[in-house]
Amino acid sequence: MTSGFNALLGLNIVGLSDERFTVELDVDDRHMHDLGQVHGGVYLALADTVMARAARTRIDADEYLQTVDLRTSFLRPCAEGRIVAGASIIRCSKRFVFVEAELENSSGKLLATASATMVRTRR
Repeated sequence: MTSGFNALLGLNIVGLSDERFTVELDVDDRHMHDLGQVHGGVYLALADTVMARAARTRIDADEYLQTVDLRTSFLRPCAEGRIVAGASIIRCSKRFVFVEAELENSSGKLLATASATMVRTRR
């Protein structure tokens, strides 16, 4: 179930398959900037969400994650259709989780890539 910020954006949490976590977004008017393309902040939020969900599959139940570094390369604009974000864990240590993501459009063209470092924190 999606709630809070993810629900506000309209994210569909697909889940984990073959060590890759997937989140989808059906593009609509709320995601657009003034030029009629998906706002870069939406790309960032989608990348951060899918990477955090992937990282959560490798941490303990009493831990949570904080993104301490997020890098994104914007490769292609998107104005319609579905964005599919997939993330994989690169390395998981006792303190940090390193994750990478790719965002693709409905045709499978690469829209953006991202990488993040997340710190593991006990509740």
